[in-house]
Amino acid sequence: MKLGTTYICVSDMEKSLAFYKALLQQDPFYCNDDRWITFHCGNSISIYNKKYDEKLIEKGGHIHFNQAYLDDFYKPEEKKMNNMVIFNFETDDLKEEYERIKKLNIGEVSEILYVNVHMPYYYFNLIDPDGNIIEISGPYDG
Repeated sequence: MKLGTTYICVSDMEKSLAFYKALLQQDPFYCNDDRWITFHCGNSISIYNKKYDEKLIEKGGHIHFNQAYLDDFYKPEEKKMNNMVIFNFETDDLKEEYERIKKLNIGEVSEILYVNVHMPYYYFNLIDPDGNIIEISGPYDG
């Protein structure tokens, strides 16, 4: 079996279309009126267990995470998230992409977060118009 399509339920198609066009830097390749819009942007799906990180932190895992990650990890959820899926997009230059996304001003952007459990990993989060978390990761030169 292979993943065919992952799709995001949205409440405002026009606002979401503008958000994803800016984020992905592309026009959709398919549109069906105001119901369905499709972009090409990769083909992986992963699962993540947040409790694993929680156990590392409880054991004094500050060597695995930066303070921004720890602050974000324990930040209370102020609004109900649309789902439990996090979409991860990869970039060749995280710092450059972080600056580009911040300038777009299309949603809340976290600080650059750092995790080092099995390997160094840098990323930041962007919140879409419906509260979905978009994770952007890649090489980073602090």
